Amino acid sequence: MHRMRLSWLALILLAFAAAAIAQPLPGLDREALEWDVDGLEPLLPRHETRAEAVYWQANLDRMPRAVTSDPPPVAPIRNCAEWEPATGVLIRYPLGLPYGLLRDLDDDVTLYVVVSSGYQGSAQNALSANGVDMDRVEWVVRNNDSIWTRDYGPWFVFDGDGDIGIIDHTYNRPWRPNDNLIPVYLAQQLGLPSYSHDMYHTGGNYMTDGAHISSSTRLVYDEAASENGMTPPEVDQLMLDYYGVETYMVLQYIESGGIHHIDTWAKFLDEETVLVKDVWSSHWTHDDLDQRATLLASLEASTGRNYQVHRVYCYNIGGSSPASYTNSLILNDRIYVPTFGNASYDEQALEAYREAAPGYTVEGYYYSGFLSDDALHCRTKGIMDPGMLRVGHVPVIGEQPLDPVTITATIRAHSGEELTDTRVVYRHDGGPWQDALLSPTGLDWEYTAEIPRPDYFTACEYYVTASDASGRTETYPRVAPARVIEFAHGVPTAADTPAAAARLRPNHPNPFNPSTTFSFDLHHAGHAELVVLDARGRHVRTLVDRVCPGGTTSITWDGTDDRGRPLPSGTYLYRLRAAGLQYTKPATLVK
Repeated sequence: MHRMRLSWLALILLAFAAAAIAQPLPGLDREALEWDVDGLEPLLPRHETRAEAVYWQANLDRMPRAVTSDPPPVAPIRNCAEWEPATGVLIRYPLGLPYGLLRDLDDDVTLYVVVSSGYQGSAQNALSANGVDMDRVEWVVRNNDSIWTRDYGPWFVFDGDGDIGIIDHTYNRPWRPNDNLIPVYLAQQLGLPSYSHDMYHTGGNYMTDGAHISSSTRLVYDEAASENGMTPPEVDQLMLDYYGVETYMVLQYIESGGIHHIDTWAKFLDEETVLVKDVWSSHWTHDDLDQRATLLASLEASTGRNYQVHRVYCYNIGGSSPASYTNSLILNDRIYVPTFGNASYDEQALEAYREAAPGYTVEGYYYSGFLSDDALHCRTKGIMDPGMLRVGHVPVIGEQPLDPVTITATIRAHSGEELTDTRVVYRHDGGPWQDALLSPTGLDWEYTAEIPRPDYFTACEYYVTASDASGRTETYPRVAPARVIEFAHGVPTAADTPAAAARLRPNHPNPFNPSTTFSFDLHHAGHAELVVLDARGRHVRTLVDRVCPGGTTSITWDGTDDRGRPLPSGTYLYRLRAAGLQYTKPATLVK
């Protein structure tokens, strides 16, 4: 049993203060934006209400203070990404979510339902009556203030010994002390250690890649300065000490007002893919969103490559408020996306996710309470698998020489059980799948295998798979074989031929807006075809289809299709066919 690492004096003081507002505050119903789905109470919005402000102004002596920080976990620490193996999801009753979502969630994970003792009977009856599998429900019976489990919920880390723990930040809504205590109580219930720190933060303003890179808006620095007296370097050091964050990308706000949470406009989909909100050109955040998308596309991911940035168009849901499609939840092999009641735009958003995260099951969920600055992600929080089997890998992409290709993966069974299967599964040119054993290198949790040299230039597809004696099996990509990694195998090198018959150069600039230049080399004059395809391989533009001279040919593309229509942001493929060879490279258009 893990020993709980808690500031007990601070816990007792907070619990005492929490009791002061265990009941709804007077006057709340006159300003609440929504009621819960069962009509039991008006729900606290994400911002402070007038009733809360009045109450605490009159009771300043009872205002809870930030907790005393515990020592951080044993280093080195790794903060779990949202897409890693999860066993549960944290929600709150009374609900700010549709029952249809709960019925789908319980097909995959356990529902951890935060509920006060006074509402538990109602919750039991309501969930059962609405078709929720009650065998997949675990009650967290504690006083609570609001539905925003993402903002106040636990953050999971693995410490240097490979053990999971919960980091409990100080919720940046001090007037909601019940919510602030939920991570500590959940840690007790799960039998996990918890580590509290006094720096103000909020889950909606945080995303991490599980590989020591995280991002927030400037809100984290501003609140830490005003509430904790911390400088940005001190914030960065705390994020390293408690979360293992080595690179903290803190971005400017996209607008002067609002809650400034990053999940209202951007989302990591994997270690090198980011989905960014797109809005109509006259909206006041349009230019700032374009700038942030361009900035992210220029930054290096943990894979060593730049982020691939995809955009999702968020239409006007009323009052010049964009839909919040980025406010989605990833759990295991599914992405749960909020929808807003416009069938055309909703389906367009779902397709944007399917293009950016191929292989995932993507479903939309409509709920009348979803708003522009909060939706599905804000009201849910994944519970990570303490015994997860983690498979990490930097994909091999692009052009590889006519040699064996080494595949390296990090595989760690946090269950403590032995690995029973570690393989690379591959095929050339769409042929039958084959596999190669991943063998330990001698470095901690590192394994390698070789994909053998093909007989000729071809496309290679592969994925990594591992199993352990606990019965867990995981892959990379995480939804393989629905999604695999592909590279060109067998590109001639200087040792193979004195001069390649044809060669396609990287485009410049990349990412680009509004135009980029493609170049290719022919050893001898001959016919060449250069076309642009979308990410699904569909033809969008022919740039060259003629006899070209020997040497270098360059052509500029302005991001339009064959009919001159501007194309949306995204990753496109440019393909050269010449001298009996075919080459393909990616190019990213960011608007």
